[in-house]
Amino acid sequence: MEEERLENMEKEYDELLEKDFITQIKGRIRKLTPEELKEKIIKFLMDNKICTLATCSRNIPRSTPVRYRSRGLTIYILSEGGGKVKNIIENPQVSLSIVGEYSGFQSVTGLQIWGRAEIIKPGDGQRYQEAKTVVNLEEREDLRKMKIQNVRDMYIIKIETERARYLSFPEGILNQAVTLV
Repeated sequence: MEEERLENMEKEYDELLEKDFITQIKGRIRKLTPEELKEKIIKFLMDNKICTLATCSRNIPRSTPVRYRSRGLTIYILSEGGGKVKNIIENPQVSLSIVGEYSGFQSVTGLQIWGRAEIIKPGDGQRYQEAKTVVNLEEREDLRKMKIQNVRDMYIIKIETERARYLSFPEGILNQAVTLV
């Protein structure tokens, strides 16, 4: 019942928000097909590096800014562990958000993702090696400067996107959502 109430609140908010945006952009709205929307989201994921990962355990939310990599609509995050990993083990449902560069209201671009996370541990063999390839630490100049050579003690959080909502005010794309499961 609570989930239905939250979904109705979100729908009402979306309708109000869209009405306000429609007034603002005066007919420049673009409606994408689900495939076009997926492609926009994949490109946005590739063009950015930092997201805010939201987890929740025992009704206590946690929001953590993290660096990520993506392959398609799957997100990978390197983590030393801590609260976000503990929360994911207890509750694998997560959300993340990414905000594009902001230079005023007309530039607003952002992405929300809801999905299911799993923790890949260094001892997970081939799964870990595949995830580590996506994370691609060799390209990270910041880690080279810190002389971090390997990540054998680090976890990798893998998030499979279940639903995504994309907004690109400059392109006239207003909170369009795609559900993948």
